[in-house]
Amino acid sequence: MRARDVVANQTAPVAFDRDTALDAMTAAPLDVLVVGGGITGVSVALDAALRGLRVGLVERGDFACGTSSASSKMIHGGLRYIEQREFRIVYHSLLERQRLYERAPHLVSRLPFLFPIYRESAVFGPRMAQAFRALLVAYDAVGGWRIGKLHRRMGAAETLTHCPTLRPEGLIGGLLYFDTRTDDARLTVSVARTAALHGAMLANYCRLAELEPFRPGRPRTAHLIVTDPDGSSTERTVQARVVVNAAGVWSDGVSTLNEATHHSRIRPAKGVHVVVPWEKVRSQSTLVFPMLGGLRGKGGRAFVVRWGDYCYIGTTDTPYDGDPDDVRCNRHEAELLLESLNETLTTNLTMDDVTGTWAGLRPLIDTGKGDTAELSREHEITVADGMVTVAGGKLTVSRSMAEQAVDKVCDLLEVKQRCRTTHAPIVGGAGFDAEAVEATGGRFAHLSGRYGTEARFVEDIALADPALAEPIAPELPYLWAEVVFAIRHEMARTVSDILTRRIPARFLHAAAAAQAAARIGELLVAESGLSTTEVDRQVADFRADVARAARELGTTSRP
Repeated sequence: MRARDVVANQTAPVAFDRDTALDAMTAAPLDVLVVGGGITGVSVALDAALRGLRVGLVERGDFACGTSSASSKMIHGGLRYIEQREFRIVYHSLLERQRLYERAPHLVSRLPFLFPIYRESAVFGPRMAQAFRALLVAYDAVGGWRIGKLHRRMGAAETLTHCPTLRPEGLIGGLLYFDTRTDDARLTVSVARTAALHGAMLANYCRLAELEPFRPGRPRTAHLIVTDPDGSSTERTVQARVVVNAAGVWSDGVSTLNEATHHSRIRPAKGVHVVVPWEKVRSQSTLVFPMLGGLRGKGGRAFVVRWGDYCYIGTTDTPYDGDPDDVRCNRHEAELLLESLNETLTTNLTMDDVTGTWAGLRPLIDTGKGDTAELSREHEITVADGMVTVAGGKLTVSRSMAEQAVDKVCDLLEVKQRCRTTHAPIVGGAGFDAEAVEATGGRFAHLSGRYGTEARFVEDIALADPALAEPIAPELPYLWAEVVFAIRHEMARTVSDILTRRIPARFLHAAAAAQAAARIGELLVAESGLSTTEVDRQVADFRADVARAARELGTTSRP
């Protein structure tokens, strides 16, 4: 049966259980062990599984707990590469954008971008607009046209209908162009579950601790540390013929387990985003605005994107040499984003308007020159002593990065299997019709944009218990039924897993997420069998982390 048919014929949620996966991984040697549960790692697992390889994946934290839940949540071609005349990169990125748009129509949606033009160059002047339009002509020609919308020029009146809070003085028009966006963490989990549907074995909270030396032609033993929510841990060993290092910002650490003399290749760049209520901005399109100096390099641009009743503002691009496990938005970064946007709007956003933030690291390849804003977002795939390492890259091209990595795996295994992910749908995507769902509406219509055709399984949970059909907080649209689905079918093991990645409550409204944490804990006890003592600790830790973020931002009423 073809991959498309397997996904389309789902009659129950994907079997996605950590203990079952770990038992299966240790029962017989693997063809490939993937280290890292971000979008790159899970894409590698899916590609390898569809080629018929026996594949296991381990993630030391939760799926998407690093960069893959802290990106700008865009699938795009990269206008900056058009500016640099890197047409090949843009063509490839736009092709991958379209493939993902078709494979996951429930998770990837068209996103209009608005570039306002002002008579004076304090915002975006006519000369810059003329140059930018030339870039957009090239962008559409190289592949932007595939999405079904081309860029266009608008007058001042129409531009204000897209964003009524734009400063009207001196506004002479705008440019509208299109890319796409996604919920990055939900996409990552969905790709992981798709890999599991096709036979991959995946486990979160499972760390690669030691790797036996490489011996050509023989499987090597990998020692794993499996951590449970109560802090206890057990050791497991698996045998794997090839290891794929897809650990992103942490890939240098994994490489040192394989090569004692490994030299660091990753140079992290920090990006932050700030969330405010949408009514404060009221932009129907993604507004592009100039970034004040210091956090994006000279001439940098930022944006504000609607996300339901909220919108997020970002992003920065600065070198980072701190703890990669504790990346946060600070007050200076948040204030500069707000101040930059305020220069373009009639409203006055302040720190009191901020309801949430997030910060993440881009795993850029260190070329030894330039600041992080100038480093390429291209990826690099290397092979050393039986380990294939994927470094750099971005969300948009994760599928093709995985294809190239698994090609290397097949070379090492001396097998010939072609890639099958080009058109393979993501769970929830096969047969999904976004326009039909939107036209139908209904009580649970919003679930379709998160679960696609699997929304019916979440609805069943809500219908079976009316209390689970209610939102987790007045400020958020997410239902208690989604929490139960996350625990039962998406390998969510902690309060933070649920409120940060399965549901982006922490990002959109941190205070509301903190209020919901206790009830989340009760459902974890009921559904997963965790002890009340352990869950109470998780709730306390989550609330303490939210409070710490509020202190660091200098806010009081809202974290």
